[in-house]
Amino acid sequence: MRYKVLVYFFSIIFIADLFYIQVIKHSESSRLAMKNIVRVEPLPASRGVIYDRDGNILAESHPVFMLLVYPALFGKEQRDYLLKTGIVSKELFKRKFKREYSVIRMKRLSREEVAMIEENCDKLPGVRVKIEPVRFYAYDSITSHVLGYTGEISEAEINQKKLPLQRGAIIGKRGIEKRYDEFLRGVDGVEYWKVDALGRFIGKAEGIKDIPPVKGADVHTTIDVKLQRYVDSLFSKYRRGAAVAINPSTGEILLYYSKPGFPVNEIVYHGNDLIWKDLVSSPDGPLFDRVLKGQYPPGSIFKVITAAIGLKEGIVNEHTRFKPCDGGIYIGNKYMGCWSKHGSLDLIDAIIQSCDVYFYQLGMSIGLTLFSKDAREMGFGRPTGVDMDGEKAGLIPDSAWFNAFYGTRNWGKGVVANLAIGQGEILVTPLQVVKFFAGLVNGGKAPVPYIVKKIVDNKGEVLYSHKIEYEQLLIDTSALSLLKKATIGVVENPEGTAHWIRLPDIVIGGKTGTAQNPHGKDHSLFVGYAPAEKPEIVVFVVVENAGHGSTVAAPIAARIIKRYIEERRLING
Repeated sequence: MRYKVLVYFFSIIFIADLFYIQVIKHSESSRLAMKNIVRVEPLPASRGVIYDRDGNILAESHPVFMLLVYPALFGKEQRDYLLKTGIVSKELFKRKFKREYSVIRMKRLSREEVAMIEENCDKLPGVRVKIEPVRFYAYDSITSHVLGYTGEISEAEINQKKLPLQRGAIIGKRGIEKRYDEFLRGVDGVEYWKVDALGRFIGKAEGIKDIPPVKGADVHTTIDVKLQRYVDSLFSKYRRGAAVAINPSTGEILLYYSKPGFPVNEIVYHGNDLIWKDLVSSPDGPLFDRVLKGQYPPGSIFKVITAAIGLKEGIVNEHTRFKPCDGGIYIGNKYMGCWSKHGSLDLIDAIIQSCDVYFYQLGMSIGLTLFSKDAREMGFGRPTGVDMDGEKAGLIPDSAWFNAFYGTRNWGKGVVANLAIGQGEILVTPLQVVKFFAGLVNGGKAPVPYIVKKIVDNKGEVLYSHKIEYEQLLIDTSALSLLKKATIGVVENPEGTAHWIRLPDIVIGGKTGTAQNPHGKDHSLFVGYAPAEKPEIVVFVVVENAGHGSTVAAPIAARIIKRYIEERRLING
């Protein structure tokens, strides 16, 4: 009896163990077995399209043949083959294998290279050709600074963004691509492949559904790309400079041009150390965005802001005259010259003829403390708030700044005279200038500049729509009217410094500027708006090391204004 009980007992244990192995353990064993024969492959999403204001495509994703390498399965034989055929260079291998990725996107392939790899696929485990979306920029370097470019996410970016992005993921690196990456990027999918013992792909996995990628949302910008291309032609004989234009009523950025640009398509498709070395070492600074980060002495353009401060504080009015200009004036024991002998002028004529002596005296009457405070209130010395990353603030120095930089007793009260004509330590950005002048012609309401108008997903749902914002200049209507009259006179009055750029059918207002440059020839600057009766565009142009503002920047700005207004008239009937 006892023997039978033991037999039954061990039989039950055996059956239970068999049940566990064959039934309970089966699903787990199957899952582990599947891991041995199924490879999970990401399906990169196509980024959203970027459009200009008229629906022209600025950036989109094109399908290309991509060479993928799996380091765990990749050996000397495969490396030698790719090097021998010239499909991959030693430099590319060295650069790409710096990071420990499970899969490395090596390069875009030509059809001939694809054929060579496919013919030898049996000999190349760890090598695969795959069709993936890659960014293409329709206007390449002309829009490089405003659009930016895409590239593989870095370790620092993975840690900084704290997003569920894997190594090798493609993200926006600069410009709109970076600022709106979350919308443009889309959602990657997943596909399942069967692989053999050597890791070679032998077919799609059965019984497992792929997860398709979701295309990124489309971004609609305010940029007029036809105007952008036209401006590029106007800058053809100049090495460095920038031009930016906005709608003064809304803040829409119509033009965003920085020269030199950089070859975004070459970077995206073939980016290598040699390209980056050339770009970084170039004395022209092609990677430097002069619209967003350029900080320039404004020259005589700032006389309009100095006049605005004087009017705001009640220090001057339309009829105020100072000591006549005889070609210069002593401030303390320092003689400060003017570019001409203007005689006795009122405020309007001082702006029209750009008299330094008048504004030296006005600056001294205002004083450094008030000058610095009001200049900041009017939008200088701080970012404009444009929807781009990395905007610079410029510089409006005050007494604390001078004390820190020169020492308490090493500067005099006369520094404000130099600042009042836009020279010395004062620095402004192109965006700050157009924002202020937009406010000047828009009843004191300075719109915050912006580039992206709306973002729309694949179903047509609007995910983002820009809300126009304004900052009040705190200048009364009569002062605004006076400044507008003066700046129109700069172009329309025969005594104006930019009279020779006047157009027969469009009234332009503006101000010339010549910024002293300790490193070479002066910078040429001009800010203008038109039509003067109801402005549709405010444009700022700076051409580095080109000379006087009236001879270089002013005619470029006039042509930009003429082209924009004429084209809009055609479009609007």
